[in-house]
Amino acid sequence: MVNIFCYPTFFKAIGNPVRQKIVNILHSKKEVKVKDLVDELKLSQSTVSHHLAVLKNAKIVKAREEGVEAYYSLCCDTITKCCSHLEKFFK
Repeated sequence: MVNIFCYPTFFKAIGNPVRQKIVNILHSKKEVKVKDLVDELKLSQSTVSHHLAVLKNAKIVKAREEGVEAYYSLCCDTITKCCSHLEKFFK
């Protein structure tokens, strides 16, 4: 049997509605600047940065810097692994 409870950080991170919106945006656009997320979500830069930090800590997103801009994208390996474990757990 697969132990899905070894991923509490992952599940806590995706349990928040704002972070779910961020994941959906990143899924549709592949890579997004923080400023563009701020504009789309209509939240403060500090709030968006906080949510991105939680997602990054859970290895759901990754960041790259280009000059002063930070770009975020999904870490598909982590998401695939956790979803695979969930599927095995519920079979």
